[in-house]
Amino acid sequence: MNPFSIAKNSWEPGDTREVEQSRLQKEIGVEYDSYRRIYIADGHEWSIVGQIAREDGKKYYILECVG
Repeated sequence: MNPFSIAKNSWEPGDTREVEQSRLQKEIGVEYDSYRRIYIADGHEWSIVGQIAREDGKKYYILECVG
């Protein structure tokens, strides 16, 4: 189960994506650097810049590519 299974393959700093909260918490397919507070996935570093709640009751984090 890949939390980042989307069609886009090329990421640049400033790009954003949504990831379900439960997938980040379980760290499936992603590593968390607690010192720098970033996630590492798809060969890039990501930080949480926001969150949204969908009508289905699930919470999603908005991640921004930082490198």
